[in-house]
Amino acid sequence: MKRFYLLLVCMCLLPAGLLAQMKVKGTVLDENGDGAIGANVVVTGTTVGTVTDFDGQFEITVPEGKKSLTISYLGYKTVTVNAKPSMKVTLETESQQIQEVVVQGMVKQDKRLFTGAATKLEAEETMLSGVADISRSLEGKAAGVSVQNVSGTFGTAPKIRVRGATSIYGASKPLWVVDGVVLGTQWK
Repeated sequence: MKRFYLLLVCMCLLPAGLLAQMKVKGTVLDENGDGAIGANVVVTGTTVGTVTDFDGQFEITVPEGKKSLTISYLGYKTVTVNAKPSMKVTLETESQQIQEVVVQGMVKQDKRLFTGAATKLEAEETMLSGVADISRSLEGKAAGVSVQNVSGTFGTAPKIRVRGATSIYGASKPLWVVDGVVLGTQWK
C-alpha cells in the first residue's frame, strides 16, 4: 500500500516538474531582417543549446530556474535576452577596424616541425683562400647544391642549382639570406 501512495505522489509531482520547464520558439534575424542561419542559442549558464535553421528559427527547452538565452553569431554582437515562449531577436553587426598589418617573411621554427630542406653555413666553414666568389666555396658543403662554371673568364659567376635543374616553380636558383636579409635573389 505504501508503494501505491509513493507512486501516486510521484505521478502528481512529475507534471509539476515538467511544467516548470519552458518551451521557447523564436527567430534570430540579422540587421537586414533575414534569418541568421547557424546562430548559436544557449540557455545562459548551462550547456543546453541549439542552432538556428535556414530561416533563422529555433526551438529550445529552458530548464527550471533559468530565464535567459545567450545568442551568438559570427560577425555579430553576442546578446543575452529574457526567454519567452515566442520571441524574435535582431542582431547588430560587430565591426572591427584593422589598425595595422604586419607581414613577416621569415620566422623562427623548431627543427622538428620544419618539413622543408634548409642548410645553414657559417662564414668560417665556407672561407677558402684564393676563391673569388662565395658561391664557389659552397661546393661540397650543402647537400643538393650544384655549382657549375659556365665560362672560363675570371670573375664570372657560376651557375648554382639546388636539388636539380628543374622545379615545379620553374626555378632552382638559391635564395640568399645573409643575417636575416634576402640578397640578390632571382627566386620565382
